Amino acid sequence: MQNILNKRVSKIALFYDLVFVYMISKTTEILHHLEHGLVSPASFALFALIVIIFINSWMIQTVFTNRYGIGSWADIAFYFIDMMILLYMSNSFDTNNLTEMKVLFISAGLLSLTLASHYLINYFQVKNSVDRNIFRAFFMILIFRASTLVIGGF
Repeated sequence: MQNILNKRVSKIALFYDLVFVYMISKTTEILHHLEHGLVSPASFALFALIVIIFINSWMIQTVFTNRYGIGSWADIAFYFIDMMILLYMSNSFDTNNLTEMKVLFISAGLLSLTLASHYLINYFQVKNSVDRNIFRAFFMILIFRASTLVIGGF
């Protein structure tokens, strides 16, 4: 049986989680605009899409941190870059005018691109073939997601 390594949660990771909580709270403002006492299907679909994108991004970063994160300067730099993008995204959409979501989708594509870059850098640093396959798979998924989000923004 393998020994399970205990990792301490860094303060930067906790702050990153708080930024995501802020993002989700800003996204829920989409649901506050009722039409005849009901949330419109378009508003709910947009809310669901945004939440899925952000929770998926958070999960991808968390998997990386828990499995491969060593608290290096590169890891910290990517955390800060991602947090800046998230804070910008959380204030980029107007809940009164949901038709203009260009900035949000392009920013989400940029977030996916930074996550992909982090996986790509670490792909070249590991020697284990299993880890390299995991990095390659995440990189390909994130590049596909980044391109579809950026294209969707235009």
